[in-house]
Amino acid sequence: MTQYSLWTACILSIIAGAIYFLRPGTRSAQTVGALSIVIHTMALIQLLGSKDGFDFLTIGLLIALIGNLLLWFSNRDKDLSLLLSIAFVLAAIMIGLNAIEPWNLKQLHSPSLGTSMHILIASVAYSLFTAACGVGILLSIQEYQLKHHHLRQLLRVPPLQVLEKLMFEFIWAAFLLLSITIATGFYFIEDMFAQHLVHKTVFTMASWFVFAGLLTGRYFLGWRGQLAVKLTLSGFVLLMLGYFGTQIAVEIFNN
Repeated sequence: MTQYSLWTACILSIIAGAIYFLRPGTRSAQTVGALSIVIHTMALIQLLGSKDGFDFLTIGLLIALIGNLLLWFSNRDKDLSLLLSIAFVLAAIMIGLNAIEPWNLKQLHSPSLGTSMHILIASVAYSLFTAACGVGILLSIQEYQLKHHHLRQLLRVPPLQVLEKLMFEFIWAAFLLLSITIATGFYFIEDMFAQHLVHKTVFTMASWFVFAGLLTGRYFLGWRGQLAVKLTLSGFVLLMLGYFGTQIAVEIFNN
């Protein structure tokens, strides 16, 4: 049953991505997108019910779900169909990876409610940062095309000011959640600098400082445009290396 739900969610995500790309701004796109998110949610619940805890693929599945949900809601009053078309296809890939068995991945047990909340808050923060990066990439491309007068090639996206505002809204929310993630990590996890966690902790803290610097520069110096996008991508890469990079390395060395 779980495999059926996962593959159904995978196919629906591909269909939703195609509709967002081919028929942007239509009610049918939002409807199929919503259906895809619902089936994605059901598949994730079933998958977690069949496991002892999280592994890095199930957390990736959770991040993809939250990211799609955030973009789906944001798309109601601004055209993010191009970004959604990419996000749903990426989600389909993550769902497909979870549907393939067996991976024999190390389980991240969550014996306490506090640890479970820590994982959930971290996943929401990662999703928000992912959405911010997607918006930032569109902003960067759009700005480049405007500066070089490639008006016929402009992307199907909202105006620059709207994109920039949305990117920083995502970053502010994600930064607050990342701060809570770090605080709860130090509170609920016995040793954040243990051998198997030290790389994750260092990369996460480095990412926190990058985003803190970006938001401080934005507030006091008015940082925007390409500089803001580059810092956003830099912080995001550090964050992903802190989790997915170290987890992949652990899985490779353990096998």
